[in-house]
This record gives sequence, structure tokens and C-alpha cells, in this order.
Amino acid sequence: MTTAPADIQPLLARVGMRATPPRLAIWQALHEATDEPDAVELLCRAQRIEPRTSLGTVYRFLRELEQHGLASSRPIAHERSRWRMGSSPESTTKNVEAIAAVARLAAAFGYRLVPDVTT
Repeated sequence: MTTAPADIQPLLARVGMRATPPRLAIWQALHEATDEPDAVELLCRAQRIEPRTSLGTVYRFLRELEQHGLASSRPIAHERSRWRMGSSPESTTKNVEAIAAVARLAAAFGYRLVPDVTT
């Protein structure tokens, strides 16, 4: 799922995040990327748009985007993770596998996981 930079403000508001200038710069840099930049590369690109962008903001915002399925990371051994827009099939598979593992563990202790119907 890729959203044009102009559409990011309502999207961030919908998931409960503020659209600050550094976040908008990070989003734009990630959206325009034709490769999978790591956080430091993304910082350099975002700083061309918004010089006040910090590495901490890049990492926090990327993690928030990942939690909402708007961006995904691809870990690389002995290197920094690479980032791209949208969720990856690998992360979806890992989430399903993780939920299944937690369900098995809960069952081993006599518990049963139930879906949260309030969301």
C-alpha cells in the first residue's frame, strides 16, 4: 500500500500520528525511494527536504509506520535494516507464525486466545 505524499497527513491522523515537518520529509524520502534505503540513508535524503530531521526521529517514525503496516524493514546480516513502503510478505508470514506460536504456548498453560472485537 503506497500513498502519495499529499495524502500522508490524513493517513497519519487516522492512525493517531502527528504530521510534523520531519515526519513528512521522512515519508517523502521513503515514498520517492527507488531502492530500499537504511535509516542513515533515509536521514540524509529527508534532511535535504527538512534539515531539522534527526536520526532518532527517523528510527521512531519508521517503527511507528511499521507497526501500522505502512512501511516494512528487511534485516540484513551485519548491516542496517533496509526500509520500504508497505508491509512485506515476509513480515505478514512472521506475524502469523508468531501469533500461532503464542496461541500454542497459551494452550499449553490452559489458556485460549480470543480475537479483540473492540478494534
